[in-house]
Amino acid sequence: DSGLDYLHPDLIDNIWHNPDEIPDGIDNDGNGYIDDLIGYDFINDDNDTMSSNDHGTHVAGIVGAVANNSEGMAGVLWKPRLM
Repeated sequence: DSGLDYLHPDLIDNIWHNPDEIPDGIDNDGNGYIDDLIGYDFINDDNDTMSSNDHGTHVAGIVGAVANNSEGMAGVLWKPRLM
């Protein structure tokens, strides 16, 4: 998809984090992608998964927006790991 806004207040608490990666310019987890802390952008071949057109953010919100945080909405799943 187009990525997602991983700083969005309705999504930030449900973003998946790679437990085996450290932001140090090295591929710590050995999967071939450097510093893929929250995923990888295969279109731009980098580790910045920020949305390029908000479509992915919209879809991610439907699926997994944080509930009961006094922000926009609640997603269908309350505790997903969004990537």
